[in-house]
Amino acid sequence: MMTSDEIKQMLDALPLPVFAKAADHSWIYGNQAFTDLIGLDDFIGRDDTSLFDEEQVDIFWREDNRVFSGQPSTSFEEIGEGTFALTRKFPITLEDGKPGLIGMIIEAVASPEELRKTRSDYKTAQEQNNLLISQLQSEADVHAKHYEKRLQDLERERETAQSLAQTDPLTKVGNRLGFQADLQSLSKRYDEMSGSFTLAYIDLDNFKHINDTFGHRMGDRLLCQVAERLISVDAIFSVSRLGGDEFAVLLDCTDQSTQQVEEEVQRIADFAFRPVTEFKRAVKASGSLGFTRYPFDTKNLSELKHYADLALMKAKNAGKGRVRKFETSYYLDDLRLRQLEAGLRKAIKQHRISTVYQPICDAHKGRIRGVEVLARWTHPELGSIAPDEFIFIAGRLGLLVHMDQIVLRRACNELAEFLESGSIEYFSVNASPSDVASLGYAKNFLSILGEFEIDPSAVLIEIIETEVMEKSQTARDNLAELSAAGIKIALDDFGSGYANYRTLLDLPVNVLKVDRSLINTINDKPHLIDFLVSILHMAQALGASTVCEGIETEEEKILARTLGFDALQGFLISRPISVDDLREVIQPQAETPASIERRRA
Repeated sequence: MMTSDEIKQMLDALPLPVFAKAADHSWIYGNQAFTDLIGLDDFIGRDDTSLFDEEQVDIFWREDNRVFSGQPSTSFEEIGEGTFALTRKFPITLEDGKPGLIGMIIEAVASPEELRKTRSDYKTAQEQNNLLISQLQSEADVHAKHYEKRLQDLERERETAQSLAQTDPLTKVGNRLGFQADLQSLSKRYDEMSGSFTLAYIDLDNFKHINDTFGHRMGDRLLCQVAERLISVDAIFSVSRLGGDEFAVLLDCTDQSTQQVEEEVQRIADFAFRPVTEFKRAVKASGSLGFTRYPFDTKNLSELKHYADLALMKAKNAGKGRVRKFETSYYLDDLRLRQLEAGLRKAIKQHRISTVYQPICDAHKGRIRGVEVLARWTHPELGSIAPDEFIFIAGRLGLLVHMDQIVLRRACNELAEFLESGSIEYFSVNASPSDVASLGYAKNFLSILGEFEIDPSAVLIEIIETEVMEKSQTARDNLAELSAAGIKIALDDFGSGYANYRTLLDLPVNVLKVDRSLINTINDKPHLIDFLVSILHMAQALGASTVCEGIETEEEKILARTLGFDALQGFLISRPISVDDLREVIQPQAETPASIERRRA
C-alpha cells in the first residue's frame, strides 16, 4: 500500500508530464515534468486561459468535457507555437464526488512546417506527420495501457488504505474516522427520505478493573464480543469503536415513538452486555448507554454527538448498566457547568475567592478556640455558588491547589491579628487528598505561612481519609513534614463511610472531627451513643483531641459535652461569618447574649 507522498514521488519521477483537472477545467495537480513543460510554478487553481488563446482553449475544453462525461480520450493538441502534444486523458472521480480528469502527455513533436524544413527525405510534411502520428499513437496505446493499469492499481490501493484508516484493528468495526464518515453518509440519506435515526454512545463499566484482574487478553475478548453482538443486530446500521472501551452505534428509528426507541436501545444493551467467557472464565459485562435522535433533537451533527455524550454522562452518573435518552435539561446543565468553569477559572486567576470563618468552641468553657476557614465564590451572573459545587469543579479542572493557596493566603492575612492577640489559638484549612498527595505540597504550604510570619503550631490541616491518603507515600511524606514543622493534622468527617483505623496509627493525626451525621441522627439510632463513646476512647488512647461537628440544637450540645468531646462546631455555635463579624464576636472573647445571637443569626 502506497502513501500519498509515495505516489507523488513516483509521478514526479516520471519523464512524462502528468496533470489533473477539476470539472471547472482548473489544474489541481501537475508533476515536475508538467511544471517544466508549461514553465509555471503557480498553476494550481488556474486554467488553460493563463497560457493559450481563446480558440485553442475552446479546443482543449471540448475534449476535456468528453472526458468529464466518462469517455477516455487520445488527442493530438497544439500546446505552443510549432509544438504539438499527443495527450491521453482518463476520467476520475474527485474526493468531493465531482468528475475530474488525469492526463498524460505521451510525446511532444514539432509542427508539420518545422518537419518539412528539417526532414527533406520525406515526400511531404503531411506524409511524415501522418507516419509520426501513427507511430506515436501505437506507442501511446502501449504507454497508456500501462499507466491506466497503474492508475487503477493506485486507486485500489487508495480505497484499501481508506478502508484500513477507518477500521479499528482489534474489533474490525469502524474507528473514529469510520464513524464520522458513516454519520455524515447516514444523515444525508435520511434527509432525502425524511427518516430518522438514533445515535447511541456505549461505555463499558469497570473495563480497567477487568483488564487489571483478568488481563488484557480478556479485556480484548470483551471488546470483540460486544462489537460482534452489536453488528448482529438488524436495526443497527453502523458500529464503531471510538477508543478504549467506548462504542458508537447508529440505528434506524423511522416511524418509531420515543418509548419504542428506548425499548429497542434497552434490548440492544441487554443483548450486548451478556457474560463473556475466555479460558472457562466468565466475566460479567455491563455498560452505560446514552442516546439521542436525529433530526428530532438536532440536525447539527456536532451537536448530535455532544448530546449523545451528555446522555452517556448522565447514564454513568446514575450507576452501572443504565440507559439515558438526551433531554434538553442535560444541555442546560452542561451550559451552566461550562459557564461555571469559565467563571471559576477567571475568579481563581484574579484571586476573587473569598473566605468565611466558622468558630470552634471549647465544649465545656464555651470559649472560641479556633476557626475553620471556608471558601466562598459568587459568580457575577449566577450569584452565590454552593461550596460543594465549585470545589468539585475546581478539582476537575486541576485548579484546586491554586484555589487552596488563595484561601490560605487570605486566611493568613486576615487572621494574623487574631493569632497575635491571642483571640484565637488556631485556624484550620481543608486539604483535598489529591493536594496532599502532590509533590511539594508541604514545602509550598510552609512557604506561605512564612510569608505572613504565621507560627505553624497555630495551623491545623483537615484531611478526609481516603484510599489515596492511605496508599500514597507522597501524601505520607507531606503530612510527616508538616507535622514535624508543628502543624496539627485532623481527620475530618470521621466515622462516616470509608474508615481504616490502621491509618490512625500510621499518620500523624492530632484531632478527630466526628461527622455531623452521627450526632444528628442519634435520636433515631440510640446505639450510635456507644459508637461515639468508642471513638472518644480510641482518640484518648491515641492522644488526639476531638471535635463534634454539626451541633444544631441545645440537646446535641449537651449530649456532646456529656459524652466528653473536647470542642464543638455547628450552626448552634455559629454559622460561617465574615472576618468583620468574627472580630465583633471574639473580641474581647467574652460571651454576651448579643454576641451569641449574632453568631446564631
